[in-house]
Amino acid sequence: MCSFLRCMRRFSSGRQNANRWQNDRAGWPDNGPSGIFFHGKIDYNGHEEGVRKEKTLGRKEDIIETAMKLFAEKGYHATSMQEIAERSGVAKGSIYNYFKSKEELAVSIFRYHYEVLFHQLKQIEADPSLTARERFCRQLTVQIQLFDEHKELVQMQLGEQAVKVSHEVQHLVFRIRAHTLHWYRRAIEDIYGEQVRPVSFDCATMLNGMLKEYLIYLAVDRKPLLPEKLAPFLLDRLDAIVASLLDGKTGLLDETMMADYMAAATQERSQWKERAISCLERMAALRPVEDDILRSLRLLKEELEKGETARRFMVEALLLYLAKYSLPLYNELKEAIERYFD
Repeated sequence: MCSFLRCMRRFSSGRQNANRWQNDRAGWPDNGPSGIFFHGKIDYNGHEEGVRKEKTLGRKEDIIETAMKLFAEKGYHATSMQEIAERSGVAKGSIYNYFKSKEELAVSIFRYHYEVLFHQLKQIEADPSLTARERFCRQLTVQIQLFDEHKELVQMQLGEQAVKVSHEVQHLVFRIRAHTLHWYRRAIEDIYGEQVRPVSFDCATMLNGMLKEYLIYLAVDRKPLLPEKLAPFLLDRLDAIVASLLDGKTGLLDETMMADYMAAATQERSQWKERAISCLERMAALRPVEDDILRSLRLLKEELEKGETARRFMVEALLLYLAKYSLPLYNELKEAIERYFD
């Protein structure tokens, strides 16, 4: 275990003081059936396979962008897969190699763009030079920029296209709303402190409502609003909202009323933890297994079972230690742990 202890020391100095948002935030929406987004790790077994995969990813993105435009223009039900194929420049039969159905394509539209968004938010979160307010302002700017670049996505959502597609799309959109609300709440609490927690649902909801109206002006009415000006403007308005609610006012929303949103924001993360623990149990049952490996598997399981108090640096150090043994199920375990901490 000496080599493991060296690995652990390497991680501990950089991880022990990780920001609460990193450990407390929910996992973001997962990969779609097509598996083409950021969380999916692509292993290139040779240059030719890598090129083929890159072409496939590019073609899928083209189809998604085309479908999004058509859904926004004509509506989901009035748009056919043949129209999407023709506009994308692929044969009608070939489009089903990328997406099995129009419903799967609609799901992928939302997953794709929110994967892009949350990936960028995560990168900003990792910048230690930013204050909580600077970080949230930059994240809001990125969110507004994404919607500005993909106005059709706003039109689909605000035009109620999403709720008319299928139960799966409705469920996904609800989860995205829950994740967004969770992100806003945590950011607001980081900026204003624990005193704002009793009214953080109300603050997050009002911020989201203000942003939604400005997005309509930006994406639907094509008003020339600049994201880098809109984000700090909204935060200034948020200051006034928070000050008002902290001045003896009572919020309308509490954790009991918003339990469904809280559950949606944390459910996926819990599922990844359970998958990781299942992998560890199956790995420990393999025979023969060295004592050092068994101890590491046991320590890793105990750490994950701590839930929100799990020490990420310890988990990553144990994972790094196990990597050198080329164990069966290791890749599955690694993915589950990465997704749990995402």
